[in-house]
Amino acid sequence: MPRTAPWKPLLRHVPWQARRFAFWGLLVGGLCVGLLTPGCGEDQASMASQGGGENVIRVAESNDPRSIDPHKAGDTVSSQQCGMTYETLYEYDFFARPAKLVPCLAAGEAEYDPKTLTYIFTLRDDVYFQDDHCFHPDAAGKRFENESDKEKVKAIKARGRKLNAADFVYSIKRLAGLPDSGGFWVLENKIEGLDEFKDHAINLKGKGPQQDPDRDWYRYFDTPVSGLTVLDDLRFQVKLTEVYPQFLYAMTLSYGAAVAREAAEYYGDQLARNPVGTGPFMLDHWWEQKELVWVRNLRYRDVRFPASDDAADAMWKHVAGKRLPLADRMEYAIIKESQPQMLKFDRGELDATGMDKNQFTSAVTAQSELTDKYKQMGVYLRVYDEPTIHYIVYNMNDKTVGAPAGAKGLALRRAISLCLDRDDYIRRLLNKRGKVAGQIIPPGIRGHIDGYSMPSQRLDLQAARDILRKAGFTMQGSGEDWQAIDPDTGKQAQVTVLHRSNRDDTKDYAGYLNNAGKRIGVNIENDLLTFPEFLKRQDEGTGQAYDAGWVMDYPDSQNMLQLLYGPNRPPGINSAAYENAEYDQLYRDMCKLDDTVPEEFEKKMGLIKRMNAIIDQDVPWTLMEYRVTYSLSQGWFLPSKWKEPNLFSYTAMKYWSADRSHNSTTASPRETPVLPALILLTLLGVPIVLMGFRVVKNQS
Repeated sequence: MPRTAPWKPLLRHVPWQARRFAFWGLLVGGLCVGLLTPGCGEDQASMASQGGGENVIRVAESNDPRSIDPHKAGDTVSSQQCGMTYETLYEYDFFARPAKLVPCLAAGEAEYDPKTLTYIFTLRDDVYFQDDHCFHPDAAGKRFENESDKEKVKAIKARGRKLNAADFVYSIKRLAGLPDSGGFWVLENKIEGLDEFKDHAINLKGKGPQQDPDRDWYRYFDTPVSGLTVLDDLRFQVKLTEVYPQFLYAMTLSYGAAVAREAAEYYGDQLARNPVGTGPFMLDHWWEQKELVWVRNLRYRDVRFPASDDAADAMWKHVAGKRLPLADRMEYAIIKESQPQMLKFDRGELDATGMDKNQFTSAVTAQSELTDKYKQMGVYLRVYDEPTIHYIVYNMNDKTVGAPAGAKGLALRRAISLCLDRDDYIRRLLNKRGKVAGQIIPPGIRGHIDGYSMPSQRLDLQAARDILRKAGFTMQGSGEDWQAIDPDTGKQAQVTVLHRSNRDDTKDYAGYLNNAGKRIGVNIENDLLTFPEFLKRQDEGTGQAYDAGWVMDYPDSQNMLQLLYGPNRPPGINSAAYENAEYDQLYRDMCKLDDTVPEEFEKKMGLIKRMNAIIDQDVPWTLMEYRVTYSLSQGWFLPSKWKEPNLFSYTAMKYWSADRSHNSTTASPRETPVLPALILLTLLGVPIVLMGFRVVKNQS
């Protein structure tokens, strides 16, 4: 017989009514203690021991990535996730500012012959793909069917094989041959024979036998391309068709990543969710709308955190020489709104966070300094200019606002560009976290013209109304409320802008656009979409206008000006579908000029000035602002101490660390002392117990 608990006989002498009061008293008191102490013990002291002493990084994204296939990643969220596990020939130097390329998978600098336009690359001899089922003999010639195969894939893995030169030749072909890659623009018309290969390969996709519709497509990747040659196991050659100074920059994007043919053919389209790279992390799981978790690749080659002789870098001396990656685990929480992100950051559950305008005022003073609350928490504030521009793209194929609308379409585009008070927008909606954009190329990038602003990109309400009137619209109204009536339809002019989220700050921006349109008589409607739906509509060219942004991929003005190059129209990166013969020719001439050669750069600046004038004339975009980023980081998060992050790198996460044991920041601002909580328990729980005994006594 089980032994009776020693406290049970005592309860026999306590009336049942008193027991009930005691139970509820203790429950209420216990709940108060629980609510007043940090949830799950996630304060600065206890977080250090979570995960069994692992170095765990917790950050947030506002959206799921579109894809973790490097040849399909076309947005910053997807590119960053690809950078967790996929690598390219070169990467950006950890310490260098301005940005500078250094070898990653390449063993050293490329050999370039300007006469023959050929590059010869030599690979490192110690690079292996991560362990995965795709390398197992059981997977040979088979295809990953669906998510039900997940358990088998996890359970039956094989050692990842060594990277070789043929992998890069295959990867470049795959970038070209994927119908939905979206990244071929970086190599289009640049490698001898590659465009012809692309045209034939795409026509084979899905055209094979029913049981394996991509069979012939996979086999076609064995077809030689004259501009791609494997010289030996570790060397391959690329022959260009023209001078391309940005080639190494382009190959450092995710589009230039090494993909194993075994992985691409086994997983097929599902490679987007089953990445197999050579990099520092491996995907543990991806739960849509919730989280992505990456774990250390235990077979990652021996690469060390660089040492620096700069005294200013003393803050990371404790990690110099340590093997990368520094973190054991990276957790990306998918949190759409900034307020819950901020709450999790305040509780110490996120290592870094951005802010919208509501959180900004609670964390940052008018002097752009941290408030006392966050100073006491040991939080770091980083403020820096991003090579990023925010703008509105007009679909030049649209019958209302695009080229088919002729003078009326141009008038609408120009009038909207003239009705926006960008200073007011930056001040009120962005808390001054931006700078007015008057030209396409952001400050800090060679090609930006100091002091220049396109005449079309300014605030002039009267000029906007006059432009609409001259284009044939009937203007009715006064003051701040007008209507521009189209005589062909008898209706008010209307333009619908598609947005990439339905977050609160997006709603505020949509309201701002609508109010601005009223001042010139144009009804600016706003359609708030999910990020994947927005990208789909933009790629298909089915919107009138798009709220857009471009984060520069590499530090060359060509990277911005390509966005309006005609051949890059959708599904390419020219989402405006803008075409201008003179602009296109100037762009082609500009691309061949090297910033590092003074005479060429001077000529390049002349071409850029003329391209700006053409854009100002046609107004395919309405420019808004260049981004100024304010971010908060915990004291224990190593990147928090870098005043200016490497803004072009998508592989810097291997340098990240959340070593809470190394950081001595006090945890007191986030903890509720235990003693006051116990006092509260006594004050609430004991009186209820005594009340119970009194009730029982009065009833007896």
